[in-house]
Amino acid sequence: MRKERRKHFRLLLNFKVKLEMPRRKLVLRGNTLNLSFAGAFIGLDPVPLVLPNEYFSLTLLGQVEFTCRVIHYNADGIGCQFDFIQIRYYELFKKMLLRNAPDPERIVKEIGVWAEKKGH
Repeated sequence: MRKERRKHFRLLLNFKVKLEMPRRKLVLRGNTLNLSFAGAFIGLDPVPLVLPNEYFSLTLLGQVEFTCRVIHYNADGIGCQFDFIQIRYYELFKKMLLRNAPDPERIVKEIGVWAEKKGH
């Protein structure tokens, strides 16, 4: 059995997304299969060949924009880590996660722990 390495609670949310890979002039549309404070797994059909650590832009629900890094991919989609989010999108994203979380307090604790680590 594979050991779980994720550090953040994943929400099984199906949100529409747009991925842009400017170097390739590629724009893809898909859906989140799961989403956390730190990353997402994006379902795509078809899944393009991507490289680990390749960067792309992700727009969530046409409202929240991230810069992401490819962590892994398989026949279902791309697993990515959020690398950058502008503060104006951060608050909206946080509200989206809290609104859809079965345990919002767990998300709030994660945000607090993450903020403490970034502050040191």
